[in-house]
Amino acid sequence: MSHRIEYLTQTEVKSLLDKAKSDNYRNYVMLLLGYRHGLRCSEIINITVQNVDLDAGNIRCERKKGSVSNWQALQKDEVKAIRVWMKERPKTEYPHLFTSTTGKPISRIRFFQIFQGLAQDIGLPPEKRHPHVLKHSIATHMSGAGIPVQVIQSRLGHKNISNTMVYLSVSNPFVDKAVEMATANGAVV
Repeated sequence: MSHRIEYLTQTEVKSLLDKAKSDNYRNYVMLLLGYRHGLRCSEIINITVQNVDLDAGNIRCERKKGSVSNWQALQKDEVKAIRVWMKERPKTEYPHLFTSTTGKPISRIRFFQIFQGLAQDIGLPPEKRHPHVLKHSIATHMSGAGIPVQVIQSRLGHKNISNTMVYLSVSNPFVDKAVEMATANGAVV
């Protein structure tokens, strides 16, 4: 028996990012990277300054739960956002990219509280008020855009493609259109 995957619409993601950006720039950058790179809560809070190469435009996604860690390209707006945050980031002995105003790393519990607060502020339903929804959202959005499943698998750091395939069943108008075209041109009877 499978359970329903909760994900944010693109409008909900934009609202969440806009709210975070207007409240606290650090929180905006955490959510932006979490969404764009399909990161879990613990993966976001454990990004180190050394995991980010702004000159090359890359980020090292250190995955948890047996997933595959990899370097991924940062988009220009992500590089800009990280540069802005790095200017605001308190001086600290900790290597973590995301720290509190006292310079200590953000805890998993604190990140969860931040996410829940922002989600509640923009009116997300309770079932969508957990950080893992960011990973589900990017996967669902990529699938819906017709991105090949192998690319989504790499982006999410999945070892097993069956973990990625669940997003194809959530929403994939690209697959529906491809089958419709194959049927129309006689490739499928």
